[in-house]
Amino acid sequence: MTYYSQGYLEKLADEINKKYYPERLEKVKALDIYDLMEKLGLEVEWKYISPGMQLLGMMFFEDRCWYVWDDEDYNVSSEPHLELFKERTVVINKNLVDNKKYKEKELFVATHECSHWIKDQDYFKSHTTNVVHACGEERLKGTYWNSYMSEEAILERQTNYLAAAILMPRDIIKKEFFKRLRVKNIPDVAIRCENYMKPVIKQLSKDFGLNYGPVLYRLQDLKILKK
Repeated sequence: MTYYSQGYLEKLADEINKKYYPERLEKVKALDIYDLMEKLGLEVEWKYISPGMQLLGMMFFEDRCWYVWDDEDYNVSSEPHLELFKERTVVINKNLVDNKKYKEKELFVATHECSHWIKDQDYFKSHTTNVVHACGEERLKGTYWNSYMSEEAILERQTNYLAAAILMPRDIIKKEFFKRLRVKNIPDVAIRCENYMKPVIKQLSKDFGLNYGPVLYRLQDLKILKK
């Protein structure tokens, strides 16, 4: 496994935006993740891949079969069936699409899976028994890692970091955060998050097409706000 630094992941995210969406490095704009997938040659499918929300997204690094359900009404008698998914396919749990309250979560899940393809192809293709990667809620948490963590945990946290960096380019989110606070002299150190800042974070979340949490965590990752 390649251990990436946060600086490298920031640079990689900026390169992706510069190549495909240079305007996102100039102003706050939500990412069209499915357009990015198309540009990267990825296919996307929305399927009921688990009862409920146990699994949120998957990335297929080789052609493989996976169990899916026909609809969201899981019960004792409902049986999944095997379906073939081609290499380069991202599968999103259709429950995220069915319920409008998950719209922002869908964007982060999809970007997380896309980020696996961007940085982890060699890793997964070298693990012939693990060429299908499935992510649940726990894998979408946290962006910090250290050498004491498991390889899998580091892999997921680096993927979360890259996804957040692609969705919220570092220079833009920093510039817009202080601009909307009407702060002219941007501090060099992290500052405490005050109540008056929360409406700005909420509006940034809306403009980036995300929930409040990822934007707050991104500001903390960039040492703009204290944890």
